[in-house]
Amino acid sequence: MAIQAERLQQIRDILVDVLEIEPDELTETSDFVNQHGADSLLAIDIIASIERSMGVRIPSAALPEMVNLGAVVELVLRYEQEDTDA
Repeated sequence: MAIQAERLQQIRDILVDVLEIEPDELTETSDFVNQHGADSLLAIDIIASIERSMGVRIPSAALPEMVNLGAVVELVLRYEQEDTDA
């Protein structure tokens, strides 16, 4: 299942904002911790921002999975799907 371009851009914008990096620094596989200096508090900020702006509930148990853009997109798709299934 592919994510729509505007939703992908929305996720990218959130990540760039929370991680305080330049948009071109964020690739699908760039590591939040090792390349962008993220910590668990920033991961929580990312989840909160996604929930606020996209309306997708992501459980805190998913925090360890949030390692890069690709992983965050997968989580959004997974939990968005669960929300529509419920």
